Amino acid sequence: MGLFLQLLTRGLITGSFYALLGVSWGIIYNTTRTFHFAHGFIYTLTAYVILVLVGMSFPLVPSLLLGLLAAILAGCGVEYFAYLPMREKNAAQLSVFLTAMGIMIAGQSLIHLIFGPDSKPLAGFPENVISLGMITFTTIDLFTVVLSWIVIVLLFAFLARTKAGMMIRAVASNPEKATFIGIDSRKIFVLVFGIGSLLAGIAAFLATLDKPANPNIGLGALLISFITVFLGGVGSLGGAVLGGMILGMAESLVIIVLPTEYKTVVTFFILFLVILIKPEGLMGKKST
Repeated sequence: MGLFLQLLTRGLITGSFYALLGVSWGIIYNTTRTFHFAHGFIYTLTAYVILVLVGMSFPLVPSLLLGLLAAILAGCGVEYFAYLPMREKNAAQLSVFLTAMGIMIAGQSLIHLIFGPDSKPLAGFPENVISLGMITFTTIDLFTVVLSWIVIVLLFAFLARTKAGMMIRAVASNPEKATFIGIDSRKIFVLVFGIGSLLAGIAAFLATLDKPANPNIGLGALLISFITVFLGGVGSLGGAVLGGMILGMAESLVIIVLPTEYKTVVTFFILFLVILIKPEGLMGKKST
């Protein structure tokens, strides 16, 4: 029972983080239908901006804020200078995808070239062990869960209660009709890239607090991001949250019966199973 409760707690921590990753990519994909492969580069870029600033003796909080600013600027820049011109020229989706993949590969290669392949830890956040009966976790774990859910709740409140949020939902549900009623989809696309990149930056910060960063961390984050979106259902941010929690719990609890290295296999098996039974995802709607 002690092992089960410990793994369940670990699943909650991992699932909360995965849910944050899912909504960070989901809000971009659901609104723009752009397979934003460069999301992984922005994730890596944020981690390294924070690491560099902390390494230059900047306090952690200002370093985080500047890192998040870099994430927003990078995300908006990719949309405005790369994706938008291609859309205006009616480029094929494959061309956009290859452009995004090129940005991802080139960006991570540049980080690798400048900083080397070694993993770099992020210092400055107090890490203490907390024990509650048979359950043990750290202050970083607790901070990850709390901050992830605060950010997710704020995102849903923003989308539901603000004018900008309603415009994002309008463009996501029907771009043509949104344009007809006077919504500039180009500005909305830039906005969602900024929001999604901000969330990815927060996730990168949390991940780097827990484990040292390396130039390849963005690829794993990207993989989890779009798996949670397609598992939960395209078009449903709530589905991305659910998908993240399911993946986190499954990856943790599978250790009871399988070795740790099978976590990735379990992730793809769950995605395959859901797509086979419910192709639109757990909370997705069937296309008509």
